[in-house]
Amino acid sequence: MKIGKTADLTQTDAIARTGQAAAQATGKLSGRAGAGEIRAADSVDKVQLSQTSRNLAAEAAAGGDAVRADKVNEVREAISKGEFHVSAKVVADKMIAQAAELIETLAVPSK
Repeated sequence: MKIGKTADLTQTDAIARTGQAAAQATGKLSGRAGAGEIRAADSVDKVQLSQTSRNLAAEAAAGGDAVRADKVNEVREAISKGEFHVSAKVVADKMIAQAAELIETLAVPSK
C-alpha cells in the first residue's frame, strides 16, 4: 500500500462523514416521514462583491485584459538573450501593496 493512499482514504472518509452529518441535520437520514423531501431554505444566501472586484470586472468587460503582443514578444526576446532580470524589491513592493489593498477591502464593515 502506498503512503499517499492513506491520506486519500482519510480525506474521502472525512468528506463522506461531513455530508452525512449535514444530511442528518436537515432530516434527510433521520428516518422520519418525508425524510427524502427537499425543504425550502429558511434563509436566503446573499453575495456582496467588493468595490475592487467590481472594478476588475469593469476593466475585463472593457477589454482591460487584452494581451499586449508587442510587450510579450519584447519580454520573450529578453529572456531568450538572458537580458531579462526581475527586481526582487519591485516584486516585493507590489505584493505588499496588493496585500494592503486586500486587507483594507476586508476590513471595511459590510453595510
